Amino acid sequence: MSDQGELYGDSWILHYILDRWMGNQEIVAIRRKLTLVTEQIYNAGEDDSNMIFTGSRTEGLFMKGSDDDYMFIDNNVLVICRDQDTTTTPDIANKTVFIMRDAHSRPGYVNLKLIKVGHRICKHVSESIVPVGDLNFISSEMYRRSFTDEYSNLFQTTTDTSGPATTLVNEQTRTGRNADCVRAFKCNSWPTEADEWVNRSRLHEWPGKCLIDEIVQGGCYLVPVGDKTSFDTFLQWRISFVTAERKLIHSIGHVQFQVYCLIKYLKKQISTSLKQIYGDADIVSSYVIKTVLLYALEFTPLSFWQEKNLFLCLMLCLNILITWVNAAYCPNYFINTNNMFLGKVHGENQQKLLLFLEDLHNMTWGCLSIGTFFKPSIGEYIRRVKHGAWEIVLATPARLERESDLTIIQGTVVNTVQATHPKLFKHLGNLLCKSESDMYEYVAYYHMTSALTCKGMETFEKQLPSRGNKDKYNCLRKSKKTMTPFASVCSSPGLLTLATYHYQTGNYNKTLEMCGHVIKSWRLFLWNRPYEEDEDRYEHLYCGCGYNLLYKCQQAFVSSVKFSRTCRLMCPSQLHPELPLTGDVTIPPRPYAIFLSFLCYHDLGDTRRRDAALTQLQTVENDRYQGVSKWWIVHNILGICYEMIGDKVRAFREYTESMGAKTAFQFHNPAKARIQQLKQAH
Repeated sequence: MSDQGELYGDSWILHYILDRWMGNQEIVAIRRKLTLVTEQIYNAGEDDSNMIFTGSRTEGLFMKGSDDDYMFIDNNVLVICRDQDTTTTPDIANKTVFIMRDAHSRPGYVNLKLIKVGHRICKHVSESIVPVGDLNFISSEMYRRSFTDEYSNLFQTTTDTSGPATTLVNEQTRTGRNADCVRAFKCNSWPTEADEWVNRSRLHEWPGKCLIDEIVQGGCYLVPVGDKTSFDTFLQWRISFVTAERKLIHSIGHVQFQVYCLIKYLKKQISTSLKQIYGDADIVSSYVIKTVLLYALEFTPLSFWQEKNLFLCLMLCLNILITWVNAAYCPNYFINTNNMFLGKVHGENQQKLLLFLEDLHNMTWGCLSIGTFFKPSIGEYIRRVKHGAWEIVLATPARLERESDLTIIQGTVVNTVQATHPKLFKHLGNLLCKSESDMYEYVAYYHMTSALTCKGMETFEKQLPSRGNKDKYNCLRKSKKTMTPFASVCSSPGLLTLATYHYQTGNYNKTLEMCGHVIKSWRLFLWNRPYEEDEDRYEHLYCGCGYNLLYKCQQAFVSSVKFSRTCRLMCPSQLHPELPLTGDVTIPPRPYAIFLSFLCYHDLGDTRRRDAALTQLQTVENDRYQGVSKWWIVHNILGICYEMIGDKVRAFREYTESMGAKTAFQFHNPAKARIQQLKQAH
């Protein structure tokens, strides 16, 4: 290894590269806070289930190739530990209750025996209960499969499972990334299997007693997957500590977090090699990597985790992993008698894996240059900086502001809760009143005005059965009033939703004015990450000027317009076939604004401006963000316009191309039905 001075110097460069590449301390903190506040907002509007963000993203790490991970907790089910006194369990009367029982497997897996059935038991639970002699248990395999089948029916395609999770591929998610969804049950008590973790001797006092107590009070979860090394997994459930792990990762320092990023980076880089050598790229899983870090933090003093020791910290973690592979024993962090390598790391393959990891360790700094998952590699970045490319690691204040803005605004827009539950409004009101930073104020106000717009759309839906013109007028006035605040927050969906209201009530001039505002102005479209040149333009126009987040959102960003079948009247009738039975139809803002303008001119009989709008729509078809390469619905919108002007040949062509588009949510596409209607009309 190089001399100490060079080691420290290169470690400092590595520290700054990771700050720029994976997020500095401020960005990581923003990601974590945003995750937690979004989770709270989502759960404030739900009664039957709660959602928990899990995985790397909730820990503050955004890495290429990472999935979105979610856990959904059935609030009508409660699991209790062995020999737990049920009389002290709150709210047990209304819930379906299971009790943990021995599963004849590795520690950390249990069977769940049914004690009582609650008033609001869901079909997934009731249909998964099986008799075993005189007792009833719930099958993890049946429970997991019931949700997988439901997703398969919803998306009209085969849906895979990975461990306890149902995996949705990027074409089935609104973020454009793969998502792992786990359904789980809550246990409010700490399982006896993990008592050793609570009482473990810790030389360096991490985690501290307060954090340990907080984690124990949070209990655990039961996820539907069995022990693959046992004879029968049909009834087995795994004890999960996802929120405990999140609390632990959130408690560590920035250098420690950077080491976590580094070993996860290394895992991604060597995944192809592992698959070639071992036949399984996930043999060194993300959970094993996290376990390595958590034990390393316990084994070493805080003083060791410094920027100048960053590479030494990485080597320490690699040494721990090598030791475990050599022993064929990877102890679960919370239940250390659970060997996570059991049935995986043994025999000839164990020796191959050990040799590979030892070679990796012997490469020292060279290990950061191998692999092709990330290009260029971190090793290449270090080489460039040492040759004078300091711009890689030195960010201007404006650049840091830009990264912070994109993290907050995009994270808020993509995860907006579409709900009108009274508890949601109460929670958002409290959050808004108590907000102590620009971020919290923006997040609360954005979600509040978005929820008000949803309420306004529901109110608009009630106009049809209203009695008399006065009742209808009051209903429409209330609808407009509740949708107006969101229009001042963002051009899309806020202003375009209000423009749709004006179109539906016959105020075409107002609709055209609002649509023109969206069509003519430049804004960043928040779907996936914008292109570098667009981010540069945003930085030039809005960063370093003292603007707050609400102003920046209104002036510089747009996202998609959404309509659901439950608010069918708000959606233009021409798009009703696109409304899915569940979920919503999502339309990029610029094509929708032009389409709405086309409808106004058509109804006004202004063929010249109508045709000009159609020409604009033909141009936006090739937009790299909002065109047909990303959105099949843009084909459909063009097809509808061609139908309305009597050009059935072009309409048929657009619908045909729409059917063949490899874009998200293709299973909702009604293009085939539209083609059939064209043929019948012809």
